Parts: sequence; C-alpha cells; structure tokens
Amino acid sequence: MALDLFAAGTVLPAPTGARTIRDITYRADDRGPLLLDAYLPADPAGPRPGVLLVNGDAPEAVIARAKDWGGFRSYGEHLAGRGIVGLPFNHHSTEAGTHTGDVAREVAAAIAYVRAHAVELEVDADRIGVWAFSAAGPFGIAPLLGERPAYLRALAGFYAIWDLAPLRNTDAPPTEANIQQWSATSALGDSAAGLPAVFVARAGRDGLRIKSGTDQFLARALDLDLDVQLHNHPTGQHGFDIRDDDARSREIIRAALDFFTERLSTPDR
Repeated sequence: MALDLFAAGTVLPAPTGARTIRDITYRADDRGPLLLDAYLPADPAGPRPGVLLVNGDAPEAVIARAKDWGGFRSYGEHLAGRGIVGLPFNHHSTEAGTHTGDVAREVAAAIAYVRAHAVELEVDADRIGVWAFSAAGPFGIAPLLGERPAYLRALAGFYAIWDLAPLRNTDAPPTEANIQQWSATSALGDSAAGLPAVFVARAGRDGLRIKSGTDQFLARALDLDLDVQLHNHPTGQHGFDIRDDDARSREIIRAALDFFTERLSTPDR
C-alpha cells in the first residue's frame, strides 16, 4: 500500500499544543505564492530559536504542498514541544536538477522572511537551524555550508544527498560544475571555521549512491574536525522516520531534537 504523505506522521508520536500560524506567503512569483507555516511553543515567552524544515525534491505535482504532509506537521509539533519554532515551507521542484539554483534561492528567501519577521514569529533571528531531508541536500544544505552565515547554529540532514559525485554514472549525470557547486562536501572547503554543528542521519537500506555521498561528506568533515554527529539506522529505509516504526527510528528522531535543543539553547555559539 502506498504511503499517504498527508496522513503519515513521524513514527515518534508528536506532542500537541503548539500555536500555529499557517499559510504565510514568504515569496510570490508568476506561479503564485510560496507558503510557510509556523509552529510556536504553547508558552509565548519568546523569542525562541527557529528551525526551518526543507523537504526533498520531486515533480511539482508531488511536492507542491509538502509543508502539509503529516511528517512536517509532526516535526513542527515536535520542535514546538522543545521550545523551538518549527517552520515547514513549500518550494518548487528543481525539475530533475535543472533549476537547483532557483530552489536554493527559495530556501534563502524563506530563511530571510523568518529573520525579517522575527518579532511576529517569536523567533530569535540569530538562532536559526535548518533540517533538510532527502534530495534537499544540494539546495538546502550545500549553499548554507558554503555561505556560513553567523545566524545558522545547527544543520541536520536525514537520508540526504550530501554529495553529487556518486551520481556521475547515472542516466542523467550532473555536470562537473554542478557537482562542485551543489555538493555539501565541496562546500566544506578547506576549513571548518564558521560552520554550524551538523547532524547526519544515514539509512542503511538507502541507495548506494546516496550512502556513498554521505560517507564522502563525513570523511571530509572529520578531516576538518567539524562538529558532526552520525546516527546510522542499519536497517532503515529512505524515509525511515515515517516508514519504519521501530526503536532505532524513534531514537534518531529524539537525538535530532536533542541536537537542535542543545545547539540552539544559548544566544552565543
């Protein structure tokens, strides 16, 4: 049976009680508005850290309403329950990588909107985290690692594409220029200075190319002594946090929530 993305929440049940602001237009173009939701802690004693949730890539018809999927609603509630503003948002498809730069600019626009409207969203604009999933690696992780903004304190990737190099031998391989520009491994450069703490969740049953790219990123991160955590789910599939209802999936979700709670808890790095 196919998974109903709008109904399926995280396998770790989310708390309830978040205050929600839905369907905020953070950007508009000739295709219409791009929308963002905010899940605020029940206690309005802000400002609080904010974590933007960046869904992966697929055809436009699939991801047009990704912020409304059960998993992202759950993560909004999970984060609010930790005293963090959870911020899922919609973005367009890269159309198989041909518009990666456009989608990266949409991610940047969502972050910029949250920071510019920090007061009404009860967010501390200088304590921002990003939690990216699946194929969001090239547009949701790599640009931020390359830019190294001071406000970005923590970054997590769940079963993410960290490096495009293993995709060279596919039917539609990325160009060498795109591998360099949109791979998180390349974005690390020659120094960990200014980089946020990074959380990597790896699925053991994921595709070999995704796992290979993850391993390349980790090897480079460790070479640079980056503050990086690896959490491997040996039997987990792609999307284990909503597909594999087992103890290890729940442990990894809790660990990611702990990571953001700890890394974003104080105003200073």
